[in-house]
Formats: sequence, structure tokens, C-alpha cells
Amino acid sequence: MTHPRWHPHSLVVVAFVMVAVGCGAAPARSPAAGPGAAGSSAAPASADDYRAAVIEGARAEGAVNATISSTWTPDGLRELEDAVDRQYGVRIKINYTPVGSYPQRVASLLDELGANVTPSFDLYQTSDASSLTLLQQEALETVSWGALLPDGTPPSVVQLDGALLVVSTGHIGLMFDPTVYSEAEVPHSIQELANPKFRGKLMLHNYAQSYLAYTYKLGRESTLAALRAAVRNGAVADIYANGFTRYAAKEYPLVTISSSYYLRAASTNLPAGFVPLDFSFETEHHLSVPKRAAHPNAAKLLAAVLAGPEGQRIAAKHIDNANRHYEDSTEFQLEQQARAAGLTTFRWTESPEAMRLLLSPEGVEVQREINNILQGG
Repeated sequence: MTHPRWHPHSLVVVAFVMVAVGCGAAPARSPAAGPGAAGSSAAPASADDYRAAVIEGARAEGAVNATISSTWTPDGLRELEDAVDRQYGVRIKINYTPVGSYPQRVASLLDELGANVTPSFDLYQTSDASSLTLLQQEALETVSWGALLPDGTPPSVVQLDGALLVVSTGHIGLMFDPTVYSEAEVPHSIQELANPKFRGKLMLHNYAQSYLAYTYKLGRESTLAALRAAVRNGAVADIYANGFTRYAAKEYPLVTISSSYYLRAASTNLPAGFVPLDFSFETEHHLSVPKRAAHPNAAKLLAAVLAGPEGQRIAAKHIDNANRHYEDSTEFQLEQQARAAGLTTFRWTESPEAMRLLLSPEGVEVQREINNILQGG
């Protein structure tokens, strides 16, 4: 079955990296998992039965251990608990842990599953390669999200037959200070980052995987040469959060960054503009429920609310996230602006060749070389 955002050619990628994406029956759970738990041997007969079983299972569980976006606040989490209660009539406590590094969380989960122990978390947030790794390792439950998602949720947020649920999206590009540079003056290509007029004015993000997309789109040597030239031109590299902090402090008027930080700048009235570099580079952040989770039903309800309209409103209020699958979102607007400018769109999940590069020894080697360049090597 092909879901709306996973076109037929995308499924070639999945076939390349895994045999059966956890779509078969998962190992049976202990009775403590509650009725309707994902992986139970007898599936409910209808969507209504499934929904009722999950709700009752969540009621028995009473809590969910969630490692999700690192910027959630206590007030935002309380609003999410209230939203779950309003939507399903169940009060669950969210035991929240900032997700931090996606690859590190994925590695820890796989270690736990490999050791046949209960995962530390019931709900995980990942994106792109990290999500694919979990699918490749058959670490995730499949969920009948259609029976759980609130009214008004775009069906396209469901991916891979229910293994993944899109909670937010991002665009990777250049944020600039419009009080320093006009949009016409700023770089619109990574080849322009070495322009002497930007010496000492540019901060790069240090995520090699993202630059790997440029090697796929623009060529390996061309991309590596552009990064070397930018570093020689005085560009420094760091994580998104530090780039945003130094941008806000007026140290760097140009930063390569995710659009979520551009939305944060706008919400705090910090002057900011955003442009793609070379192409529209989109990422998707997913929620998933691992196999053998301690509280799988509560995890499903929290995930459904997060991906639904109320959860999106709460996220926009507290953590400045948005989701291009919603046509009233800033992320959707950025996508449309890029299309209007004639830019092509790149998503890892829609290019079999790019995904093969990402998962290949060559891809690992190129990322190592990129890291060396960004560290001044």
C-alpha cells in the first residue's frame, strides 16, 4: 500500500534497505501492555473497536515516556496532557525527556531491543536517516492511525503503513539579518558562501548528513570545494542552537540553519529572512512507537494529538514548530515560495539514489570528509 507522501518510487528505497518494514505481526506482549496494544495477536475487528481498545489501554497505563523535541516547556506539556484528555477522555502523564541527538537515541533503542529489554521510551522522535534506520532494523510498531487521529489531520502525515507519523517539517537554508543584508545581497547558493564580502559574517551548521544531500544534487567535488572555500573565508561551524544564539547576539548575520529557528526568530520579533541554497531542502520529523514499549497505547494517543490540529497549535505556541502537511503553516508557505522561484525540491525519502548514497560506505566516507572540512581540516 502506498501512502500519500511515499510515492511508488519511494518504496523502492524501502525495499532496498529492509525486508518487511515491521509490517507483519510483532511479538506478543505481556498482559501489562494493556488491551489494544500494538503487536497483540488479535487485531480489533473495526476502527471503532481499535480506537476503544487503545483508549482503554492508555487509561490502564496512565503515563507515557516520551523523548521528543528538545524545546518543550512544562506549560506546553501540560497543554498536551489536557488536549489528550479532551480528545480521548483519558488523563495520561507525560514523562518527558528532550530527544537531543536523534542518532544517539536510535542507537540506544536498538541496543535495548537487541538485549530484549523494555525500551527506555514509548514514543520516539526522529527524522530522515534516523527514521530509516529504525525501519531498516524492524524496530517499530505499525499503528492504525486513521482510527486515532483527530478530525482535520492531513492523511499524508501517516507514512510507511503507519510505522511513522510526521509531527513537523523543516527547510534547511540560510537565515539572514535583513538589517544587514537585503535578500538580493545574500548567498543563494553554497558556491557563493566564499564571497569575500561575507568574510567573518557566516556561520555554518555542522550536520554532515545535510551537506551530503548537496553532494548528491551538485556533485561531490563541487560541494566539498564550496565548503572548503567557505571555511577559508572565515565561516565557523556549530550546531543549530548555537548558530541561532550567535545570530540573535548579532555576531553572525548569516547562518545556515533549519527553518524552525527562523520561525523562532519571527516569534520573538528578531529580524530575520530565510532563503534556500541552490534547491528547496525539506526534512520531516517523525513520531514512532517502538516494539516492546511499556506504554504503547498512551504513546499512540500522545502522538496522534501531536500530529493533529490541536497539537500543532500547541507546538506553534510553545516550540515554534510547523508542518508543511498543513496548508496554513509557515512550512507550507516556504515550500510554495521555493516552487514559485522555480527551485527543485529535495527530500531524502523521495529519491532512491540519494537514500542509497546515505546508507552506503561512500556516504559514510563523504560525511567523514565533510566533518573534517568543517573542523578546519
